[in-house]
Amino acid sequence: MQACARHDERSAKCLRPNTEQSLRVLSKSRRYWKELLDSAMSTINYPASCFRIHGLLNQTPALPSHPGIREDAGNSLCLEGSPEWDIGRPSGCSLESTTKASRLQKVPIGLLEPTFCQLSKVHLPARADGHDTDTSTNYLAIFVLGWSYIFSARLVELRGESFADQVIYTELRATVRVQTDEAQNNYWSFQMGDLTATELRWWEAILASGCGWQAVLCRSGRRYYPSWSCHLDREEHFEIILSAEALDPPACRPPTSKEAQQYLSAFARANNAYDQLLIALAASLTLPPQGRFGAPIVLPHPRAIYHRCVKSMSVQQSVNTSHIPHYIALSSIPHILSSSMFGCFWEPGLECHLASEWINPAQSLVQSIKEAERPQIVVKMMALHRPSSAPLWIGAATTGLIPTLLRVVDKHLPPISLEATIWTSSMQSFMDPQYYRVPPKKTDSEGRTCIPREDEFRLLYVTDVDSRRYPSPPLSPWPPFGTVELKDTALEVQQHLECAHRPLYKQWNWQLEHGLTLHDPGIIPVVNSIPLKGNSLAGQLLSQLIQLWKSQRSSRRAEHNDICSETLSRSATRCVFQWSLSDGVRPEDKALWEDEWLKDLLEDGSESEASGDEVISRTVE
Repeated sequence: MQACARHDERSAKCLRPNTEQSLRVLSKSRRYWKELLDSAMSTINYPASCFRIHGLLNQTPALPSHPGIREDAGNSLCLEGSPEWDIGRPSGCSLESTTKASRLQKVPIGLLEPTFCQLSKVHLPARADGHDTDTSTNYLAIFVLGWSYIFSARLVELRGESFADQVIYTELRATVRVQTDEAQNNYWSFQMGDLTATELRWWEAILASGCGWQAVLCRSGRRYYPSWSCHLDREEHFEIILSAEALDPPACRPPTSKEAQQYLSAFARANNAYDQLLIALAASLTLPPQGRFGAPIVLPHPRAIYHRCVKSMSVQQSVNTSHIPHYIALSSIPHILSSSMFGCFWEPGLECHLASEWINPAQSLVQSIKEAERPQIVVKMMALHRPSSAPLWIGAATTGLIPTLLRVVDKHLPPISLEATIWTSSMQSFMDPQYYRVPPKKTDSEGRTCIPREDEFRLLYVTDVDSRRYPSPPLSPWPPFGTVELKDTALEVQQHLECAHRPLYKQWNWQLEHGLTLHDPGIIPVVNSIPLKGNSLAGQLLSQLIQLWKSQRSSRRAEHNDICSETLSRSATRCVFQWSLSDGVRPEDKALWEDEWLKDLLEDGSESEASGDEVISRTVE
């Protein structure tokens, strides 16, 4: 009965965990991530979850075509929108039938300059079977460039307002030669088979060195290029090999997004490469600069082997064209992808001052992997660890984003997105809707009733329906430790302690002119239709790892020099406690706020220990 009092007495003396806590979590983390690494390195196949990209569309909104959507044409072209949440409707509660408002978010869809990519000399295994031999084909770069066009063209179709908003061809083209002609030095060559004149013209454009095509939205005298516009660097060269001399393609309009998708699917079908088509679709979600933390786009070098058919995965249906606007919204709304991926490093049940003990062993193991093998091993590890985020990790590996992600997670607490927990089915934070509950109460020997501090934070957030004090959850995904005396909590916490409120995702609201909104409840979850061998194996491995983590309760004594850096624990603790400053500091917490981890926050309440993608991008380089 005295547990809550003893806990707060200890935490008030020092924010840091004691040695026993630290060593216990370090030991668990080392064992868990080592087993995960061993399983990933012994597995040839990519787990089936890597190819379940439809699993990212769970109530996910679509980029709207409504002409009344408000646009902000500044240094980037942005729409605005926000999620809307129900908070439960217990009978008789004063908040019955109430929803929680959220801050408007700027959604970048256009840039003042198109993006360029380079080809890496590092070869990423491109097939579901994980094979990477001299007889393997790799068309990932080609597919990514194709999806870049499809996303960009679809954006123009959705948001175009006049003839000035269009997709055009430029004079730049990829080289075309007959198979019998002499090959060009330092050119990547691909045999395209039988193409119509209009198909050939499209391939010449997307494989050109430089901008062979342009998608443009014109606003306020400026030209904006879709955030997915990706072109080969001028130093990279492709050539298209034809079996016979082809007539020069006539002047023709660029294809629609649907026609281009048909061209790309035909190439995948002809080369038995639907697995690569899906990997490239996931990769295209990571192209917009706002989610890359300053990382350049680097695609795996292509490889084409002729006269040999390498068995690919079986796919029963191609990507539904009606889903493209949903993928566009998913990759353009801030923090959705990054928070879904960084959530893989968060572990439920661990408090903020133990963040370093959980993450640092994982980082150390990942760095021990050979650099050339690191991306694919990390993909397999994360696919086994959090299957729902697997398509994003294999997409990030394809565009060269993984090294930057690992650097960010080693030093920062990236933003959290509650809506991402719904759309991508990804755990991210102690504030996730699934963790809301009626707080457990404990009474000590002096008759004081206490509740966990983390439950207090959840109630503060969900009952602030106007989002005046708590518009967003804490930046730290790790919960605060300790308990609080119920009588000292905010009135809202005491009033709704038994109501079982929790955020229930309702819809995304796009901002229209004149203060109106367009409600988008999102897409109905899509049932996966990609049969892949290895589903049961991945599930068995994951179950075994979870059981291993739970069963090994005893901790081994670690050497003193194994105690890891406190950087992440300090950052997580500062962020989560700073979040509650709008209600002031309780007298019983004053000793806690005198610790060096927190005391300067009282002197400068405006400080933010970690910020969004823009700040991180300036610090990881």
